[in-house]
Amino acid sequence: MSDPFTREPAWDPRLFPPAFRAPRAVQTARNLLDPLAYGQALRRRFGPVYSLRMYPYRGALVCATDVATSRAVMTDHKRFPGGDAAAGLAAVVGAASLICTPPPRHLPHRMLLLPPFHGERVTRWTRRVRELVRAGLPDLLAPGPKAVRPWAQRLTLDVILRAVFGLTDPARIAAFRDAVDAFIGMGNFPVLFLPRPLRRDFGPLSPGGRFLRRRAAVRKLVRQEIAARRAVTDRAGRDDVLSMLLDVRDEHGAGLSDQQLQDELLGLVLAGHETTATTVAWALHLLAHHPAARDDLIADLDAGSDRLLKAVLKESGRLRPAVYGSLRTAAHDTELGGHPVPGHAFVAAMFPLTHLDPELWPQPHAFRPERHLGADPVPYALTPFGGGVRRCIGVSLAHLEVETVLRETLATAVPEPAGPLESARLMTVMLVPAHGARIRLRRRTARVACR
Repeated sequence: MSDPFTREPAWDPRLFPPAFRAPRAVQTARNLLDPLAYGQALRRRFGPVYSLRMYPYRGALVCATDVATSRAVMTDHKRFPGGDAAAGLAAVVGAASLICTPPPRHLPHRMLLLPPFHGERVTRWTRRVRELVRAGLPDLLAPGPKAVRPWAQRLTLDVILRAVFGLTDPARIAAFRDAVDAFIGMGNFPVLFLPRPLRRDFGPLSPGGRFLRRRAAVRKLVRQEIAARRAVTDRAGRDDVLSMLLDVRDEHGAGLSDQQLQDELLGLVLAGHETTATTVAWALHLLAHHPAARDDLIADLDAGSDRLLKAVLKESGRLRPAVYGSLRTAAHDTELGGHPVPGHAFVAAMFPLTHLDPELWPQPHAFRPERHLGADPVPYALTPFGGGVRRCIGVSLAHLEVETVLRETLATAVPEPAGPLESARLMTVMLVPAHGARIRLRRRTARVACR
């Protein structure tokens, strides 16, 4: 994959949509610390399309924040192709990952990977996910305030290790967990936002050196697992993603190489582990801070319905989506929302800001799950997992995990606030709770059997 940062045009206010004049470092800091509030300030000042001058972009990130422009970025693949825009994540997941695959290779590549994530196959993992949630609940239910996101990270990683990698050996699971936790830790990924010269390996204590060594440890474990699984000739009866991917073939009869498998698995770890954990954290945190909606959901679940459960997940994803936006590059000089966009510039569908558009969502900052009991206002008004052909491939598994966590938790306990409602922070491509989504859980007098 060529590096799109080398082709990115330098900042020129005549060629880009409008932007604040603050220095790039200041804009980067403001966006990392409170991306939703900063994005809304930019939109109020400049309208639905503006430029955000922040690292690691040499020019600026062109942001689309209303339905029309956001949809164009996600679906107009001739003007705004994907793949190359994710080059920053290639350092994490590898260039062969579906996340980083540009057209025209992306669609056939995606079709190869879809079968393991078909809804019917995902349903088979329901019992396994429920068992993992129940095994982890005692830690979450311990007395005192709890940060949900670290707990959810452990849970969703265990789901990935079992459902995606098919691991069963406790020692092997522990080795993977330690390596992945170190690699995806809060202090590791900010190196991706540093200017490129500062991302180099200056030794094991430098940010770049630490990143590369932790990445190497994870990649080594993944390659070992691929080799061990290839050595097993009879994989009948196995339903983990790795086993199924070893058997997929394209129209020419070719399977996935070890490099492709490694990068795909790392992409699934990042996309399926961190984003799902963040979704779980936001859902429980928002319910804790909105007792009327929480109590309505508990009563509905107790009655055997999932009508409000699905509405709560939609509203949580609207108000606090886990992902910052869908990133693309401009194939050539073009326009967006009446503003110029130079060729090779980075462009993002900032759907978290579209989700806060009062013209689409009355009282946009209110947590009102009942607004989702009907149809969404217009197509692409709600896209917490992205849209178009690059929509998250593991969304069915993510929904299964989040729904199971809420069912099991609310059957046992009632989430309550442990401090103020937390704002979002930007960590790589995710909008994470500033303090881990702290809540208290008050045990219910009797556990309700989950259906």
